[in-house]
Amino acid sequence: MDFVDVTKHRGEFFRVLQETERSQTAVMTIAPGAEAGPAETHGADQIVYVIEGEADISVGDEARRTGPGGLVMIPAGARHHVRNPGREPLFFLTVYAPPEY
Repeated sequence: MDFVDVTKHRGEFFRVLQETERSQTAVMTIAPGAEAGPAETHGADQIVYVIEGEADISVGDEARRTGPGGLVMIPAGARHHVRNPGREPLFFLTVYAPPEY
């Protein structure tokens, strides 16, 4: 079993934490007013769970703002984008199934 304290990676832009043949966990920190990158698609399903801060998350034609405890499932192939509209860093956990990185 592989236990990880995700809070030890707060502040890192992107870090893969764990991986099996079928899934992968990672954390990401986005600075206030910044974006995770351009809108993109993945070949894997992606789950985003917000730990700290605010996130504007778009999936396809839908967009929502969420804060700590917010959870979204992004199906494989769906165009998506994550942005931090807040004044504090956005810190979130993401799960890819199968592994993406």
